[in-house]
Amino acid sequence: MSEADKVDANEAETYLYQADLNQLLSLIINTFYSNSEIFLRELISNASDALDKIRYQSLTDKSVLDSNPDLKIQIIPNKEARTLTIRDTGIGMTKADLVNNLGTIARSGTKGFMQALADGASDVSMIGQFGVGFYSSYLVAEKVVVRTKNNDDEAYIWSSEAGGSFTIAADPNDNLGRGSEITLFLKDEQDEYLEERTITDLIKKHSQFIQYPIELETTKEEEVEDEEEEKKDDEEKKDEEATDEDGPKIEEVDEEKKEEPKEKKKVTVTEMKHLNKTKPLWLRNPSEVTKEEYGAFYKSLTNDWEEHLACKHYFVEGKLEFRAILFTPKRAPFDLFQGGQKNKSNIKLYVRRVFITDSAEDLIPEWLNFVKGLVDSEDLPLNISREMLQQNTILKVIRKSVVRKAIEMFNEIAEDKEQYATFYEAFSKNLKYGISNGDESKDKLAELLRYHTTKSGAEMISLKDYVTNMTENQEEIYFVAGESKKAIESSPFIEGLKKKGIEVLLMTEPIDEYAMQQLKEYDGKKFVNVAKDKINLDSEEDKKKAEELAAANTKLCEVIKETLGDKVETVVTSTRIVSSPCVITTGEFGYTANMTRIMAAQALRANSGSNYMTSKKTFEIQPEHPIVVSLRQKVEADASDKTVKDLVWLMYETALLTSGFTLDEPVNFAARIYRMIKLGLSIDADDEEEEEDDFSDMPGLDGGEDDGEMEEVD
Repeated sequence: MSEADKVDANEAETYLYQADLNQLLSLIINTFYSNSEIFLRELISNASDALDKIRYQSLTDKSVLDSNPDLKIQIIPNKEARTLTIRDTGIGMTKADLVNNLGTIARSGTKGFMQALADGASDVSMIGQFGVGFYSSYLVAEKVVVRTKNNDDEAYIWSSEAGGSFTIAADPNDNLGRGSEITLFLKDEQDEYLEERTITDLIKKHSQFIQYPIELETTKEEEVEDEEEEKKDDEEKKDEEATDEDGPKIEEVDEEKKEEPKEKKKVTVTEMKHLNKTKPLWLRNPSEVTKEEYGAFYKSLTNDWEEHLACKHYFVEGKLEFRAILFTPKRAPFDLFQGGQKNKSNIKLYVRRVFITDSAEDLIPEWLNFVKGLVDSEDLPLNISREMLQQNTILKVIRKSVVRKAIEMFNEIAEDKEQYATFYEAFSKNLKYGISNGDESKDKLAELLRYHTTKSGAEMISLKDYVTNMTENQEEIYFVAGESKKAIESSPFIEGLKKKGIEVLLMTEPIDEYAMQQLKEYDGKKFVNVAKDKINLDSEEDKKKAEELAAANTKLCEVIKETLGDKVETVVTSTRIVSSPCVITTGEFGYTANMTRIMAAQALRANSGSNYMTSKKTFEIQPEHPIVVSLRQKVEADASDKTVKDLVWLMYETALLTSGFTLDEPVNFAARIYRMIKLGLSIDADDEEEEEDDFSDMPGLDGGEDDGEMEEVD
């Protein structure tokens, strides 16, 4: 029989709920919520608050703890009675507190919560935000009984089935000492909350960092010696000895005496199990925490089997107070940018040591989703809803702080080259993703970038080192992007730069070009993609020579443009290439060959958008290259020579490949190559004529009656 049942009905005073509160209870009782588990978080949070209050009183008056010096929270499930009891040794409540706090709330919290529900916010977990978290008990209970004792008043029992009224009576069995005891009489379908595993998991999820001990009453069966059976055996032995006194005694000396096993029986043992042994490490001074303690805390927080790479532990005080611990893991998860993992936050949000959520997407930017840790705020309202998180100004301040401290942590890692190499290999894409998304910290992220260059060999250098190494009068930062380091090291785009001793950044990740489009410049130096046109590398003397060569090759450029038609926008002479006869560049604002390749690989790309961004091509020729010189001479001799057109097409398609593009008609390109092989092998004309029909539709060939042969070009 519960304490409430022992109270004489005549002694209990009946009170009516405030109208708003009665309406709220009706909503909770008659509505099904999928996350009813939050009731335990609310009640433990309230218990923790009560313990805080008595602890603060004890700072000035130690005698307030005389009634019970232990500050703790106990959870007692009773499967037979189907009740769950949460007991604390906090400040307790007076009779007036019971009436004001649990029945007639004199403020707008209840109405505000109901308005939020009416507006479609079906997430009941925000109930505590309105100061009515106690009533979440009715999500799982059909009746709630509260026993409480305050040092300044007698012990009382509050009881209600949420039917529009509640009763308050004196507690006939005043054995609490001090504090409160809430007993929930569970609904039929809520028995899971009596299971030890369920309660343990909920405490670990929501309340493991409450600063007061949370104990769970558990029962288990143990085998113990049966004392009654042993006593009975002793009596029987004495009777046998008494019977044998008159007869002869026979002692067996040859056989060893065997001790009979003692009888055992199973008994049920009750004990209190401490659930929240993990202490809130972030509340301690960072200088007092050891590396081993950080490592153990990281593993318990993240379930990672490896040690963390770096840690940032700090706290902010002033108008806004919060503490945070950030960890950088050693390796990236295999699905870091796949599926739901892309938007997942690994920062857990606590409010005054109570877990709120691990899905606060606005707590950190998306590019920082690999950083793990937690933030504990003193100022956020408990159980803040997801909608309010998006608009909360406190959270925006915390976000800026977390980003700033995370970047500080990365810079600290960068002081050790070996450690930073590990970090950069795992998370360089995240840094570039932050830049490509236009993050406000993109300039700071640029300091963390590392690239191979045409001069760095196997080592990767920073942008700061690149600027330091720049040649005299160099005003821009040059980069080339491609599929692999080996491919772009021999790219025709960088031949002229290498000849002049200018260093070029080699970018091999698909996200690099996106990042450069957002970054635009570093330390006042503009980024220039050498795969695009309009690169000026010439001195005044070189410019004069280039103008002369351009004038000498005007006719050749016109013939090439006429032959290729709309395949290219313009044909010009170039000084950017040295050993290659030609190269194909794109416009400043369109896709490069590398970006075209990346966009074509998108499974769900929009063709209309990609066509819009496809840039017109510029065909650049090296006027002093032997092939170009010979071709110019042929044009000057006979501009209508069919061989010239065939060679132009061959040069164009070869330049497409070396510039990183793909061929629109690879079969035609192969046919031209096979024809050159035949010429090299001196295959006779008769054999060639038999296959002439196979190549008759190749672009760039005139359809005259006489079939001209391609001349060899040395």
